[in-house]
Amino acid sequence: MNLSPANQVGLTIALVVVAVYFTILVGWAALRYRRFRSLSGTDLLTWQRRRRWHDGLLAGLGVASAYVAVLNGVLGRPAHHVYSQGIMAVYFLAVVPLSGRIRLGLYRDGVWAENGFLGWGEIGRLAFREKPEIVLLLLRRGRRTRLYRLSIPPDEYGPVRRVLSDQIRTRRVVVEEPILGLGSSPETSV
Repeated sequence: MNLSPANQVGLTIALVVVAVYFTILVGWAALRYRRFRSLSGTDLLTWQRRRRWHDGLLAGLGVASAYVAVLNGVLGRPAHHVYSQGIMAVYFLAVVPLSGRIRLGLYRDGVWAENGFLGWGEIGRLAFREKPEIVLLLLRRGRRTRLYRLSIPPDEYGPVRRVLSDQIRTRRVVVEEPILGLGSSPETSV
């Protein structure tokens, strides 16, 4: 199938954008996993991440991307065609499962939430949402308002509250104000 020059340029731009995007994701995930490995052995209270309903779909996307990358290579397509599909395969087949091995929870130096690590001294606000599931919500201190979310297994709820209370009592965590206005003092939101 021959594409017009305009379509060829559009396809090239799209594949380069995909390649850059997934290269950044793979690099960022590698740094994140390296940070996790540096924390191993310092866990206070951790648990394995729950399997998500779409993990099988992501693995399927990885297999399809690997197949297309190999096909593009065999057919002699340009390098960006092969690389864009290959890096997608690496992301879905290697990075996603590797990220699933990161244990969520409380560590000596902070909290590993579902979307990354937040050091104790970086926590500005925190609160629990208890329904429909127990979730610890954390906000970074200062202007950045990225919300960190940590789903907590019901049997770990009490121990998590105790560790957080200890961190607040020893002033490793200095809570500015509870999220959602829960409680009148930092201790009541924990």
